[in-house]
Amino acid sequence: MNEYRTDKNFPKDFLVFQEAGFSDPDDPNRPNRLCVCFSDVHFTDGTVGNQSAETVVWKNVFGRIKELCRQHDIRELYLLLAGDVVDMIRTAQWAKTGVYPWERDNPQFRENLQEIIQGIIENHSKPDTRSGFFRQLKRLFVADHSETATKPGFFYWLNQLSKDLKNVRIQKLVLLGNHDKEMLADNATLKKFYEECLGQPLPALSVNYKQWIGQMYFSNPDHYLTNSPDTAPWLPFYWGDRGFRLFVTHGQWRDEDNCRVIKAKSGLPGWKVSDGWDLAAWQKLRYSPFTEPCFGDTVAAGLLAGFIFHTKAQLQDLIKNEPGLHDEIERLLRILDELDLYRPTYLAVGRIIEETWRLRKKGGLLIQANEIIEKQLRSSMYQWLSWDFTRQSARSLFRVAIMSARILLAAIKPFSVRLELGAIYLMMRALSKLKIGLVSFSDAPSYREIKSFPAFLPEYRNYGFRIHSEGHTHISLQEELYFPEPAHSLNHKSYTYINLGAWRDQIVNAKKGKYRRRGIGRALFILDLVSEAKSGDDAKDRERRYNYWIEDITSWGDNLDRL
Repeated sequence: MNEYRTDKNFPKDFLVFQEAGFSDPDDPNRPNRLCVCFSDVHFTDGTVGNQSAETVVWKNVFGRIKELCRQHDIRELYLLLAGDVVDMIRTAQWAKTGVYPWERDNPQFRENLQEIIQGIIENHSKPDTRSGFFRQLKRLFVADHSETATKPGFFYWLNQLSKDLKNVRIQKLVLLGNHDKEMLADNATLKKFYEECLGQPLPALSVNYKQWIGQMYFSNPDHYLTNSPDTAPWLPFYWGDRGFRLFVTHGQWRDEDNCRVIKAKSGLPGWKVSDGWDLAAWQKLRYSPFTEPCFGDTVAAGLLAGFIFHTKAQLQDLIKNEPGLHDEIERLLRILDELDLYRPTYLAVGRIIEETWRLRKKGGLLIQANEIIEKQLRSSMYQWLSWDFTRQSARSLFRVAIMSARILLAAIKPFSVRLELGAIYLMMRALSKLKIGLVSFSDAPSYREIKSFPAFLPEYRNYGFRIHSEGHTHISLQEELYFPEPAHSLNHKSYTYINLGAWRDQIVNAKKGKYRRRGIGRALFILDLVSEAKSGDDAKDRERRYNYWIEDITSWGDNLDRL
């Protein structure tokens, strides 16, 4: 068997991956199989807030997976994490060092990545070593704003599956997202991710996997076989399995702000979002539209995370000088840690501006806290607007908006801080509207756009795909489609688009203008089971049992209310 497969019956330039020891999805005698997909879990180092689901949630999720495996006598389990698994962007490390994700030639860049991944490992891969009666008693009464409050985390439970399901072969695959792409720029960081998060030592990675990745990105199946055994393969950009009828990619290839426009030069093709799905061009470009820094990095790592880091540092210093402000400042620190949980981003800016108005109204010593927040918000905005990379990486319409914003803010700066902050809020809201379209009220794809997704193109449908799944937008969606039956169809006419949304906490509006922290999550489950028919000449009687469904989880808890 080839280590990766492609022939005239497959979609153009599409590579099938079949792990060694796992069944062929075309084998009618394959065993019972289960596929589970997550997306956008965004595990962070915790330095700009706690974004992740609590350990009790993950424990229950993986308990559900074990229950299904035992209930259906599953022999092969496929766990697919569809991008943005670890978040190398949402961290204070960039602002702390003054070296940002687009400055890859700076030696500090790689040091930042290794510091960030180590924090993620500590928070989400380790068992909870701080257990015991007094530790639990303390957590009942003392708020812990660090990410470590969620131990043991996702990766701990992920790797525990192998111990709990000894008779099940488990394949763990992580696709490339736009918040974890930085790992590809530093082998040491990517190696830590494979080994200490996924529990996959590099020497144990199969030849099949390495050749699949080598062919995908470098058009050379031996790329990773001829390199040092310590060279970590890049994360795959897509994955598909005809038996599950599933095609998955992260979805950033549709987002102009989170991939790069590449101009044609030196015999290489160019590519932009409007060109659509194009594996041939991407392979020649080594997927650079998705592995290079992008405009979204400036917003997440530069503007928002930088503002949170600097503001928290100054407020914590203020507590030392003014201990009487402790309770108020602790409240502000919690709000700052939550800013990344507002969707879209301009709502976070509006939330913090709302706090500045409240502090100014209360007066007294709180004016000092108000001045810190106002100063840092304005400083972060001016810094973001001044970066060359912000303008260079923005699409044309955004570049005009950025230049206009710089002129506007400079004009009103001498007059009123409140007017200036209001202009900043309106600017962020305008950028958000430009992102989703001036007349559109949702960034959900249109039916016309969905029909252009790879799984629904004729060659992919003829191959046997029926489900196109992605994440990235953080908006949970599903849509049913209809196409004329493909030439090689087995009479399955069901087609489904599923967006997995995000699996993390979110800030939502409560009644009377209040706010509430709530956990959200979504997983796609697909069962591919042997037929219950023991005999018979009718092919329909011997057809495998196939079913797929979504499980959405909404969670609340005392700890979420304390954070």
